Amino acid sequence: MTNDESWWGERLLAAADPRGVWARSGGDPGVSSRSGSAVTFGALRAETARLARTLACHGIRPGATVAVHGTPSFTQLWCVFALWSIGAQVILPEPALGRAERAALLELSAPQYVISLGERHAGEGRFVPECEVLVRRGRGGRPARTPHCLVQFSSGTTGRPKASGRTAASLLTEVARLGALPLMPRAGEEVAVLEPVAHSFALIAGVLHALATGATAVLPATDDSAGVAAAVARSHVALGRPHHFARLTEAPPGTTLPFLRLAVSGGDTLPAETAGAFARRYGVLVGQAYGTTETGIVSTDLAGVYGPESIGVPVPGVRTRVTAGTLQVQVERFPHPYEDHEDHDAADDDGWLSTYDLVTRDPATGSLWLRGRAGRTASGARLLDIEAVLRAHRHVTEAVVLGPDPVEAHVTGSAELARTDLSAWCRRFLTEQSVPRRFHKVPELPRSASGKLLRDRDRLHERGWAPRPTTLTGRPR
Repeated sequence: MTNDESWWGERLLAAADPRGVWARSGGDPGVSSRSGSAVTFGALRAETARLARTLACHGIRPGATVAVHGTPSFTQLWCVFALWSIGAQVILPEPALGRAERAALLELSAPQYVISLGERHAGEGRFVPECEVLVRRGRGGRPARTPHCLVQFSSGTTGRPKASGRTAASLLTEVARLGALPLMPRAGEEVAVLEPVAHSFALIAGVLHALATGATAVLPATDDSAGVAAAVARSHVALGRPHHFARLTEAPPGTTLPFLRLAVSGGDTLPAETAGAFARRYGVLVGQAYGTTETGIVSTDLAGVYGPESIGVPVPGVRTRVTAGTLQVQVERFPHPYEDHEDHDAADDDGWLSTYDLVTRDPATGSLWLRGRAGRTASGARLLDIEAVLRAHRHVTEAVVLGPDPVEAHVTGSAELARTDLSAWCRRFLTEQSVPRRFHKVPELPRSASGKLLRDRDRLHERGWAPRPTTLTGRPR
């Protein structure tokens, strides 16, 4: 919700040529992005205005709360823009959520209206240009209680997702900061936005930045290797997550990206092997963008000069500090990013929000280096250190350690892992009090809908993602 109902339309569309291409789909796999469905800036204005009139007929007014979910499409963006032009508060759940998880988040946010877009396709991540729009009233819905125009949910990797709000001023400030970075997409360029536009990085750094600068957003028709390659085939910039760049390294022989000058990964840690394979194949270093749902973009290394373990330097205008090894970001105190101020526990009274990410700062360059997530056992040992010891074992691929008491390790790895005494391995490098009490071998580690490893004990058990883990050999404690 915002007092200036025209903030979006006037400021981001005023300079656009109505004949210019605002966005296109990447086309079917194996087909150049030039063959995908294209939407001009003029069509964007028309579709947004049409949907705004339609939604107003359903009773949606300034200050209304509206959740939007369903098929990834241009229609999805038109709905968001139309709601903003009305002055409504838009709630965007994670697109890959299951029905039960989505229902829980809708109950938490209590929207007055729920907009469902089309039907989910069998292929996850399938994009369609247009789809039907179903508007229904939410039971027990309540109007906006804050001036936030956008509400999303934190990933919940270390606990329950929190509803995080952004104001119109906050979004416009972030778009301006992105526009001031020299390597970001420019007018006339094509930018492949590879992750769902319901994610902050894709929506703001991808779609809104492209809209503000006159670049063309290219959205992949599918999320598999062929679909991603088709979207990037003629793009100048690619914005995605680590798995998108891994898929590009696995593209069929002969795949080329002749126009690509910038590749930026966000949302999770980029494996060094993926960064190296991409650079060797396409001659472009994968840069980094780091941010949070609550704050937006925090730091960048767009050129990839610091390497995949670095999250770059803070973006001009963003204030950060490192306290006890944990990165904190200054946020607005009024309105606070958390709609429910009972979720204020992550922010100090002076307006500093903890990211729970452990970092070190290079005094020479100011760059930040990500070291893991905050967390300790009851005896004071860092969970990060225990995970590092486990990952160093030749039969372990991934590890998540939960604490503080009891300390449990969930690991994936080769077949030989079942016959490995991980307790003895850990005692070689850790104190007796730091060795996990239980070790579980699992086929894969559960992840959030956005792909991040889950580190919350309750949510691990709720998922039902696999049979009960098999306890590995280890001395009872």
